[in-house]
Amino acid sequence: MKSKTPCLLFACLQAPLLAQSFADLTEQRNGVRPFAKLFQIEAGAIGVTPDDGDESRGLDHDISWDGRVYYRDEAFSSRRGTLEAYAGRDGLFAGFQDGKMIGDDTVTRFELRARPWMFYRDGFYRGSELVPNGFFDGEDYEGYIGFGREAQEGLYVELGPYYRKLDFGRSALTPATFAVPDDFSAYGGRLHIEQSTVQYDRRRGTPRDGFVLSITGEREWNDSDEPYGADGFRTRLPSAVWRARGRLDWYVPASDDVCWEIFANGGWHDEKDRLQNTEGQRPLGNQWADAQLRLRIHLSDSFTVTPYGQAQYSRLLKEDGFGSTKDFFLGGGVESWLHFSEALSMHAYWSWLDNENRPSIRIDEDVHGQQMFYLGMVLRLGAQRR
Repeated sequence: MKSKTPCLLFACLQAPLLAQSFADLTEQRNGVRPFAKLFQIEAGAIGVTPDDGDESRGLDHDISWDGRVYYRDEAFSSRRGTLEAYAGRDGLFAGFQDGKMIGDDTVTRFELRARPWMFYRDGFYRGSELVPNGFFDGEDYEGYIGFGREAQEGLYVELGPYYRKLDFGRSALTPATFAVPDDFSAYGGRLHIEQSTVQYDRRRGTPRDGFVLSITGEREWNDSDEPYGADGFRTRLPSAVWRARGRLDWYVPASDDVCWEIFANGGWHDEKDRLQNTEGQRPLGNQWADAQLRLRIHLSDSFTVTPYGQAQYSRLLKEDGFGSTKDFFLGGGVESWLHFSEALSMHAYWSWLDNENRPSIRIDEDVHGQQMFYLGMVLRLGAQRR
């Protein structure tokens, strides 16, 4: 009996590093999931400190509550399909996938997506300063049906239609001379291609080798009619646009306790897709990229620290609206996990990036800055490992 006690304690403390996000569920089709069944709650406090405060541009010192809820069940109902649900500051998601509805190894996927707390930042860079034409609020709701299958081992292809409803409103940061977009509907088709070679560390519940490369292409039509923007620069959205996005999660083991992580994502959109190019939760522009080089270090069976460097690229219209500028930003941070048991963990991070365009820490107003920090607790209920 005594010989089993250390083993049981060790297994208990090997809780996985899982901080699910809206992008994980929408940009990746078959991402790494350590649990077959899980209900996870995370709650904490998030703060922001700008290098130079300017409340008229949303740059302010502030601390707010933060949290997310995630549910997954890979044997849902009599069909034994996979049900996932997520709610967080970055969006809401509900999805169900079934491999038996059509058969012939085809996966049918139903998804509902919502981003009710969007912040758009229509502007341009003057040096390191993001000068607004007009910052405004928005929300969108989407339904998607996808049909996918493995083209070959590790290569997954999915195609499907979607429909979105978008609404917009003024905020405290919107100038009186700026006209916000009209509410409109959009529909289109989406193609996902994903290659995965990830090998999983079952002992720790973390990826240890390989990569997941996800590429998404969209063709979208909309019924927007009214021009929007600042006086003298008001334009209508094109009736049809194209978009391409990519994401790479790459894991390179350095030793049993150390693993390099390369996280990168980016996009290339239609230059006239003005609304999509000003979404404030990622780098601005019709061409953008965001990459992190991370070093995950397991300091003990229950404590993990991950320092990282970060780089961003943004291609945005110039101040006069003619031509474009290419801007590069650098930063870094550190993320840590402390596991008290498989059911309870502490999650913390600090980061700084010399780009004023960072995600808002609040859902009721656009508050952002170069420096962000977070401390929270994670509770897992009914967890079943794969």
